Amino acid sequence: MSHLLDPPAPPDPPRPADDAHRGSRRAPTVVTVTAMVVVLLAFTAAGMVLVGRVVSTGSSTARAGAPGAGTTAPGPSAGATGPTRTDAGAATGGTPDDRPAIAVHGSNLADPFVLTVAGVGYAYGTNTADGGNIPVLRSTDLRTWQAIGDALPALPRWAAAGQLLTWAPTVSPVAGGFVLYYTARVTALGIQCVSTASSTSPAGPFADVSAAPLICQSEAGGSIDPSPYTSGTDRFLTWKSEGIRAGHLPTLWAARMRPDGRRLAGPAVELLHPGLAWQHGVVEGPAMLARGGRFDLIYSAGDWHSPDYVTATAACAGPLGPCTAAPEPFLRTGNAGVGPGGAEPFVDADGNWWLAFHTWNRKDPASSPHAGRQLVLAPLSPSGPPAVSPAPRVRIGRTVTRLDTAGSMRGSTPSASAG
Repeated sequence: MSHLLDPPAPPDPPRPADDAHRGSRRAPTVVTVTAMVVVLLAFTAAGMVLVGRVVSTGSSTARAGAPGAGTTAPGPSAGATGPTRTDAGAATGGTPDDRPAIAVHGSNLADPFVLTVAGVGYAYGTNTADGGNIPVLRSTDLRTWQAIGDALPALPRWAAAGQLLTWAPTVSPVAGGFVLYYTARVTALGIQCVSTASSTSPAGPFADVSAAPLICQSEAGGSIDPSPYTSGTDRFLTWKSEGIRAGHLPTLWAARMRPDGRRLAGPAVELLHPGLAWQHGVVEGPAMLARGGRFDLIYSAGDWHSPDYVTATAACAGPLGPCTAAPEPFLRTGNAGVGPGGAEPFVDADGNWWLAFHTWNRKDPASSPHAGRQLVLAPLSPSGPPAVSPAPRVRIGRTVTRLDTAGSMRGSTPSASAG
């Protein structure tokens, strides 16, 4: 999947060469033979004591996990150029350093949100021509995904149907079921606004029986990209006002929610405006990472259908801000596919943190704005500021899944094509 990286990534450090490591390089045969000869000579000259010492301390070949190395020493620490994996590329379990990034090729799932319920992962995304209003995928291991239909088969009466204007869904568990937050076009106003729908199952179907949207900042040109979060027992929602009307800028907002997750419980508070050159006047797709007493706003910036689209962070003083943007984005074209955006953090069934986001499936999406975008899952730092691992480069394409004719997405070997 080298076409997911632009420019190409530098060579990886040596990796285990068993067949389960779908993207790893095999150690050259001559290195293996040489290592065996050295060990045999050492054994003859110095006996078992020396051999035991070599194995226990670990030679460079053993640390790289080459075939026949005996035991494998711990992998590199955080901040190394890449992970050393001894788990054959398992998608879950372990630390962020030994989990591969997963690119779900063929998923066509923009603005993704992943929710884990009873050991099952559900991935929701922006509408597609063949996936319905809210396409949803399901997986029990994050590596094998199955498309299971439309989570929101019917829109409310006020919303425009069949126009591919249902965007950026997120889902939150509440008492008695689940609440879906999403963006739809208000037919009477001609702008995008935020609404909610309910279901007893994370797979849906969700139903929206509202007479009007939940949030609709018409003076700013509309509201999009809702994302729920909690702090203790309190619920909150963050979103973007479009900022396409005179006198307004695109702005990220947050507000406290009532316990049912369906209504606001306090005033909207501004979190962030664009002001840095690489934001190109646009901030959107907010998601608050609230954990360990920290509040970090993860958001997208720039032109959504170009390689300039990026994912960035802002440190916030509390669940309602104020927030201060980091000086540079942490995911951009060249270290995380092409135009990485729509990022949302989540926890898997084993308690590991991940970041779900989308990338374009071609190098130059600007030449074809509606080219498909694919779901990507990258290991997220377990604490502290948001960081994906391995640092600094996310090697997308190590584990790839493809859509088969039955509608399920199964693991396959990454393509070597640069196209």
